[in-house]
Amino acid sequence: MRNHQVPSLPQGTFTRAQAEAIAAAYINIAIEDDLGTHLRLVIRDTDDMLIWRDWNFAPEAGVMLNRYIASNGIPMAPAADDN
Repeated sequence: MRNHQVPSLPQGTFTRAQAEAIAAAYINIAIEDDLGTHLRLVIRDTDDMLIWRDWNFAPEAGVMLNRYIASNGIPMAPAADDN
């Protein structure tokens, strides 16, 4: 198994590409309410209960999302090259 860099969001607003990278890296994180120019990144627990969500344009969205990802031990998705 290789060491993989854990992605994180910037402290403020974030882009679609950044949201897609986070959603691809973690099992229980997804993009919801995709309105084209705006989207919401959602963190859920293993029972699919909402932990935290925020819009990509919110001033401190990345701060709180990064905090909840780190504190709730959200499992990383398996890397494609870890077979």
